[in-house]
Formats: sequence, structure tokens, C-alpha cells
Amino acid sequence: MADGEQDQGPEQEQDPGRAPESTWEHCLSWGALMISYLEKSGRPAPSEEWALTLAEPDQRLVNVLLAAAIYEQATTSVLTGPETERALLCAPAGRGVTGLLTKQALKCVQGVADRKDNERGRIERIMLAEHAGRPTGRDLWERVLRVTQGLAAAVARDVAGERYWETETPLSEFAAMYRRMLQHRDIADAFGDHDY
Repeated sequence: MADGEQDQGPEQEQDPGRAPESTWEHCLSWGALMISYLEKSGRPAPSEEWALTLAEPDQRLVNVLLAAAIYEQATTSVLTGPETERALLCAPAGRGVTGLLTKQALKCVQGVADRKDNERGRIERIMLAEHAGRPTGRDLWERVLRVTQGLAAAVARDVAGERYWETETPLSEFAAMYRRMLQHRDIADAFGDHDY
């Protein structure tokens, strides 16, 4: 990681040269960061379904679904913009992102207001809601939901441990773990050690 990147949250996964501005854009960046974390951790996809769903264009659907749950958690906690780092990845009683994805994923997607500052991912939100509501679209919705739930749970497990749902863990702890992983990879690359 280059100097100056360490103090950034999800901004590093945003469009090059542009930091997220709205709360929704920050949430999209957190979703992209979680997907990137799993890709860069070197773990193989646990199933063909994961490999298929985390490839484009479905990866954008996973990102938007993650972002919608983060957005719901953040706005419920009255967190805006960069404050989304305090949104709970996991928490008791299903209050974190992992719980929201399990209990009310569609409500999260529908809860992102249709405003100018929430424009990015709008097509994906519409597509997710439509597929969830149509018998012929349920396969896509359910596949994206399963993979998104599994991805969020895998990240939460890495950050908070096997019983992650018992712990209040903010996204900032995930960001810190992600930065450490990248630093270790950079050190390993510098010394030619590729056993991450």
C-alpha cells in the first residue's frame, strides 16, 4: 500500500481519482472492499455458485446488496458519509449487516432512497427488487442473496471470530484487518515470500 492510503477507509476501492461523496457511495465502497478482501485473501471460491456470482455482471449485484445492508445499518444508526466506518458489520440480535442480510435483505434494497446522490447502483437495485418479486426471477435473487450472506459472514468470521454474531464489530475493524493483510502481502512480495 502506498503512503497516504493507510488512513483511508473504503475510498481506495472507489472509482480512480474520485472519493465517495454520499453515504450511499461510501456503502458501495465498503461492499467493493469486502469483495476485494475475499479475492485478495487467496481463498478459492467455496462453490461454483460463488465463482459464478462473484464474476461480472453479478458481482455488481452482490456489491449493491452488501451496500444496501450497510446503508440500512448506517442510516438506522444515523451515520453519514465517512462515519459509515462505525456501522456494525455484525452485532447481537441481528443488528449488524450480517443480520440484516439474513432477516430483511429485500427491505434493505428497497430502503435506499431514489435520489441523485444514490444514483450509482440504481439499475442493480431495481433489478434485485424485480427478481425477488417475480417467480421467474427468484433463482437470480436467491443465488445473489446466498452468496452475499456467505461473503458477509466470511468477512465477519475473519474479523470477529467464529461466533461473530455475538460481537459488536464495526466496519472500521474490517478495514484495519484488510490493511494489515495488504501490508503483509507487500512485505512478502518485497522478500519474495509468496506464502501468505
